[in-house]
Amino acid sequence: MKTNPITRFFRSIAGKVTGVFVLCILLLVLVNWLLNSFAFLEYYEQEQSELLITAYEDIDDAPRSQRTLTGLLDGYNTQHGIQAMMWSDRQVIYVSRRGNLPHGTTLEAAPLDMENGTFVISNSTPPLVDSGGRWLTLSARTTDGLNLLLWVSLSEAQSSTEITNRFLLWSALVALLVGGLAALLLSRSLTRPMRKLTSMVRRMASLDFSERYVGYGHDELTELGHNLNTVSEALEGTVSELKTANLRLEGDMALQAQQNEARSRFIRNVSHELKTPLALIQTYAEALHENAVDDPESRDYYCGVIEDEAQKLTQMLSKLTTLMQLESGNEELIIDRFDVRALFERLLTRFAPLFEERQATAAPLPDTPCYAWGDAVLIENVAINYLTNALNHVKLGGEIRVTWETVSQDTVQISVFNTGDPIPEEDLPHIWESFYKVDKARTRAYGGTGIGLSVVAAVMKAHGMPCGVENAANGVRFFFNLAKK
Repeated sequence: MKTNPITRFFRSIAGKVTGVFVLCILLLVLVNWLLNSFAFLEYYEQEQSELLITAYEDIDDAPRSQRTLTGLLDGYNTQHGIQAMMWSDRQVIYVSRRGNLPHGTTLEAAPLDMENGTFVISNSTPPLVDSGGRWLTLSARTTDGLNLLLWVSLSEAQSSTEITNRFLLWSALVALLVGGLAALLLSRSLTRPMRKLTSMVRRMASLDFSERYVGYGHDELTELGHNLNTVSEALEGTVSELKTANLRLEGDMALQAQQNEARSRFIRNVSHELKTPLALIQTYAEALHENAVDDPESRDYYCGVIEDEAQKLTQMLSKLTTLMQLESGNEELIIDRFDVRALFERLLTRFAPLFEERQATAAPLPDTPCYAWGDAVLIENVAINYLTNALNHVKLGGEIRVTWETVSQDTVQISVFNTGDPIPEEDLPHIWESFYKVDKARTRAYGGTGIGLSVVAAVMKAHGMPCGVENAANGVRFFFNLAKK
């Protein structure tokens, strides 16, 4: 259920801090207003009473000279608004409204009915005051018998209280606005890093450790943010290691399953390939053993079949051994520099009878030597498989051409091309697989095992070099690369 922005604000820490701050200001203003309205006048009257008593004591202790007494009373009048009237017996010697009486001026007043050195404070209206209002009056006789009246207005304090209350209301409004804004800004400055930390923790809960806390200062939130950064980095590393281990485990399991499937397929293919020659050998050997044939020509034919099939088995087992050693990594390469041209020149001489049998032509090799680095024995195996494959697929009267060219500063590419039918495009990715045959009937006719190109791929993989095949305009080109340096 969605909440409106105002409710969401007051539920937030910023709203709570702002609300508490504003409430504190309101309570402070209310307390001040109550004190000012109901306690200030009493407090002011008490303070003025003490001030009147102090003035009386100062006058009672002052030297009895006209100038000293007048100066002291004028000072209280100026500084504190205290008015005074002093007289001896019936002759007035000082009145605040008139100051020191001019020479020759006399006022008379009856003596106060009090003992010397005593005073009384009351709210009576002093003499010589025409206006109403509230007054605080001290009536006293000094220790030497002078009559003294000191009075101060309380009406001004009451008026000041009303003005102060009105001013307090206006100042409260300003304080609320300024204080509320300040509280809002302060709370947001505090909650902003908290929101960042909340977002960071929420991402961490979702295993997203990309966010980092960026804060400045030395407060607790900054320290918490830096500690969360440390935790996030540690968790990210741990999760990364777990994911890597999980992927590696999945890869190992998939590879294991793939290897198991490949092993099973390999065993099935080997069993299938061995079944036919073994069956032929067994059949013809039993026939010879049982003297099923009498004429020498038939016996020679049977023996020839047995020899051919045995030779095929030998070739197959030899290639299987080489392939297994390469794929298991047990075959150690002996890298040396050799002449590719000399290698093919020797092989073409050895394959000359097969070329005559297929009525194929071997194109002249390039005149320039081709020096490369590799295991000469294994590369010769690659060359034999390429030439054998070319002879098995070249058309009668066709041509086989061996060439090489520099494909980069450090690499040479050797190609074996034969004229003939192209390889179907759907078979091109699979011809490097063990026992894969494009035309099984034809392969059986020339004694192919389907392992030769697998051996080529394993040899070149062990060298870390590519090999491949492509259909040309009038034939097929097989190639492999070797390092020149």
